[in-house]
Amino acid sequence: MGGLMEDEQPYSNAYTKPYSHFMAYTVTPETEVVAVANRGAPRLDRFMKRFDVGNGYLDYREMILKEKPDIVSVTTPSFARAEPIIFAAENGVKGIYAEKGLCASLEEADRITAAVKANNVAFNWGASRRHHSSYRQMAEAIANGDIGEPRFVVSYQLTDLIKHHPHTLDTASMLIGDPKAVWLEGRLVEPDSNLDNSVGRLGPRDGKTNERIGRLKSPTYDPDGHRFVPQEGQEIGDPMVDFFRVGYENGVQGMFIPSGGGWSIEVRGTEGHAYAWEHQGVYRIRKGAGKSPTVEEREITPTGYSPTVNTVRDIVNELETGERTKGNIDVTMQIVEPEFAIAYSSLQDGRGVSIPVEDRKLHIPGG
Repeated sequence: MGGLMEDEQPYSNAYTKPYSHFMAYTVTPETEVVAVANRGAPRLDRFMKRFDVGNGYLDYREMILKEKPDIVSVTTPSFARAEPIIFAAENGVKGIYAEKGLCASLEEADRITAAVKANNVAFNWGASRRHHSSYRQMAEAIANGDIGEPRFVVSYQLTDLIKHHPHTLDTASMLIGDPKAVWLEGRLVEPDSNLDNSVGRLGPRDGKTNERIGRLKSPTYDPDGHRFVPQEGQEIGDPMVDFFRVGYENGVQGMFIPSGGGWSIEVRGTEGHAYAWEHQGVYRIRKGAGKSPTVEEREITPTGYSPTVNTVRDIVNELETGERTKGNIDVTMQIVEPEFAIAYSSLQDGRGVSIPVEDRKLHIPGG
């Protein structure tokens, strides 16, 4: 997502380009990329040649201290994301665009929150549908009462916990007005079950060749270390997610169904429903329910900039006006809490857990 994914993801529907962080900065008039950093030389070299960047670092700390950037994008894997965010916040960076998931534990999330707030940092994270015009239009229609009172939000996606379920949780929350999640019950996919080995388990790319390095196998849980452990030879240990339910403070329930074949989401209300089907291919508001003699249905069309560009512009707007970003750290934490609660519930045989979770130490090295 730093930049090379621009060539890897030929999206042609609602996810219009620019897609990567780097390309979003290049088309935003207020921003200019002054430096890039990566922990490995091969991928850094590829990046610098691909985007004609002449200023690269193998140590992000050195980059931040020397270049003193206003904004930093953190696009590491989530297990290596907390320290760069905290370092940037505590060393003069004014705005941070962090990819999702946020980090590897709720304890790390608390440290990130404290650093961002103490230093008054404009923060956004990479749950991109929050910054997608079609989903924003859906949320506005729901808030205006176009489907009556929302009762259920239903998401269909079989994916991993830390890297990709922030999308489903964040979109569900945003569509119903961002109420706090207060309880959750659910399970992770058992290793070697029929839900394991989905297409979402593709491994990372080689720094030199850009080829996929095998497949990501399910991690194991180490009760002594209170952590999920990657399979031998891998850094990422991101469990797949089975069915789970979320209860929100406004009485709406979320149901998240492990279904492959492209992500879809619906919000069902007392007078109709809103839906985005076929992996962002169809967006509609349908009013008319029960014994209603008429049914009104309208299609929503995305407009404006790509979600990544909107995320950058949102940070710039906070820096210039003081208006908080749509994905600020408080909103982000309302998603991170239930995300980790899924794992806590699963470790207790699917029993319900209260949110926020009291235990903050469970470690999950996500991608």
